[in-house]
Amino acid sequence: MNDFVFLLGGGALAGLVSGLLGIGGAVILIPYVLYVVPSFLSRTFTPFEATQISMFQVFFASVAGYVTHRPQLLLPLKTLLAWGGAALFGSAIGGALSGRLPGKEILVLYLAEILLALLLLHRKPRPAEQTPDRLEWRRTFGAPVLMGGIGLVSGLLGIGGGFLYYPVMTGLLGYSARVAVGSSLGIMIPMAFSGMIAKTLSSGSFPDGTFPVAIGALAGSIVGARLHRRLTPAKIRWGQTLLLVATFARILASLL
Repeated sequence: MNDFVFLLGGGALAGLVSGLLGIGGAVILIPYVLYVVPSFLSRTFTPFEATQISMFQVFFASVAGYVTHRPQLLLPLKTLLAWGGAALFGSAIGGALSGRLPGKEILVLYLAEILLALLLLHRKPRPAEQTPDRLEWRRTFGAPVLMGGIGLVSGLLGIGGGFLYYPVMTGLLGYSARVAVGSSLGIMIPMAFSGMIAKTLSSGSFPDGTFPVAIGALAGSIVGARLHRRLTPAKIRWGQTLLLVATFARILASLL
């Protein structure tokens, strides 16, 4: 029972952050499963099991968060599906190429991805970039390429890059924070679903903690999406910044 409650809480925490800030939540759950759980329980998980469980968490959190955010989104569902499909296609190519990168280079690439996200989060677009014609061109032609690029890097790394969708949508595509958070979750659904199926077929089973984590993520994301309405764009931006800086520091420490 203690194991169930502890894993349920981890899934709920990751889901809460997911619905609140529009990120997948794996950046919270994977360290929780690998390092926090063994400190308090007799249960341990392998890195593969942790990433497999995180795929379920990201999928359920993304679906619940997207549905809860949906009433305030301005993007048609077909647009999000197209962008999600582009990210999925890029991820498949990245996954096929990932075996050519050694572990250290993967982590360095992940650090570069975090730095890019931080740059976009705090970038102030020039007025000339925000004209209707330029925004329309970027959203129509540039967005699929950008989403495919994020998917490509995510496939190369073998770890989520969901934290990039929000900065790209606000910093380059000119969407408001309200639209970007829910839309980011919607874009993540196809990738999370495919990753969930692929890892389950590869392992042939579900790790013991999958069910409580998925249920926690579902509930936590709904709560997070509702609490999100109380946040200003600045608070969303700085919340993501704190998570990214903490992740950057943890990975950098592992390389030194």
